[in-house]
Amino acid sequence: MTDSDERLRAWALLARAALVSPAAVRTSLAAHGPLEAAHRIAADARDSRLGPLTRDTAEQDLHRASRAGARQLTRDDPGWPTALADLDTIGAHAPIALWARGTGQLNLLTERAIAIVGARAATNCGQRIAAHLASGLGDRGWTVLSGGAFGVDAAAHQAALDGNRPTVAVLPAGLHRLFPHGNAYLLAKIEETGLLLSEYPPGVEPARPNFLARNRIVAAMTTAVVVPEAGLRSGTANTVRWANKLHRPVTAVPGPIDSTASRGCHEFIRTGQASLAVDAQDVLDALTR
Repeated sequence: MTDSDERLRAWALLARAALVSPAAVRTSLAAHGPLEAAHRIAADARDSRLGPLTRDTAEQDLHRASRAGARQLTRDDPGWPTALADLDTIGAHAPIALWARGTGQLNLLTERAIAIVGARAATNCGQRIAAHLASGLGDRGWTVLSGGAFGVDAAAHQAALDGNRPTVAVLPAGLHRLFPHGNAYLLAKIEETGLLLSEYPPGVEPARPNFLARNRIVAAMTTAVVVPEAGLRSGTANTVRWANKLHRPVTAVPGPIDSTASRGCHEFIRTGQASLAVDAQDVLDALTR
């Protein structure tokens, strides 16, 4: 086994262990480095969730990744986005590793990235606004980052692709298959020029906690967050809270006063969680406030 292979296996083990005990992994990694930390975690029989089985599971993760055309990105890779470290500074855990499918280089794509997030059950108007914002930001050289979901996410990704701009989708499940299945064609097109990302190893299926955990990565890897449309009870509110904690500017687009689909946007603006935006220039102006 080469040093490179050993390093890859160590990071895969740490990434898997971090799904159940991120604090323990973070502490061991800081104290011992990846190789020794992985050895200690694999040798620890006190925690049934970790121990020797973690090494076998990590091997399976790497095998599944190879079959799916995915690769592992780790904290000591030159292309690792330094902005993810901001999560540690606010008491959240930054991902130990990410899994990627696509041709893009993560640090270059996220150097000038803005997240466009919002309702999955978006109205036609909300989807048009998302596309308009994505097109405007893409024309100005910004990468559109979103979650690959239906509605606002899909409209933003598609508009970026239509403008021949790479886009990044952060998914709440392993990259052994494209999720959601109804967006498989769109996600495959994103993979051709941009990136599909997940902190979950191939083989991990979507689960409710994964959707919320994914939001912290979306907020951390972007310069700003914009919400074209969101209801009052929306997972988008979680992304907005992460962005506020990370001091990423947030903008939201107002809708008709009687539209339940826009009540979340109105609440973000009313409570000062977001400033008002109607186009790409408004979003960029928020970066200098």
